[in-house]
Amino acid sequence: MTVLSRHPTSQGEVVYTRCLCGSVGVRLRPSTTERPPHEVLLAQGPPAVPLRG
Repeated sequence: MTVLSRHPTSQGEVVYTRCLCGSVGVRLRPSTTERPPHEVLLAQGPPAVPLRG
């Protein structure tokens, strides 16, 4: 998984990722003292479809 970008929010950190299949995901890493910190998957797109041409 590759991190595309990350942004701090009032709820924690939002992380945009791309999977090896090409799917883009949005995750929230809540700001908490919990160890290990948990991560919430907010959205996950379908695998990328290769373009013909």
